[in-house]
Amino acid sequence: MMNTNYVTRALINRQRRLNQIKLHTLALAISIITVITLSILLISFSTEANDRVHQPSCKYYKSIEITNGDTLWSIANDHFDSAYYKNTREYVSEIKKVNNLASDEIVAGSYIIIPYYSAESDSFLP
Repeated sequence: MMNTNYVTRALINRQRRLNQIKLHTLALAISIITVITLSILLISFSTEANDRVHQPSCKYYKSIEITNGDTLWSIANDHFDSAYYKNTREYVSEIKKVNNLASDEIVAGSYIIIPYYSAESDSFLP
């Protein structure tokens, strides 16, 4: 009688362990599939976001007339593009370099060249 109970309990315990292993294997497979799916989605969204941010653009220059009350910093603030410059100071520095200015002083009635970026092509080739 003892052998029968032992064998029955052993079979029941073995079946329980097999069921637990199946359950853990299923949970692991679902977890792996979820992680892979989320990773693919994240990479996909990241790539789409980068494509929108990095649209091809070219650097152009235009000449503007300095009016009364204009300062180099006010002009820079009006034309500053944070997608291409870290801050206004960096943009002012580039304007000074392009115009060969040693100081921030500008004179009303004169012209200054400012850089800007555009995604549109200004090509004059046929």
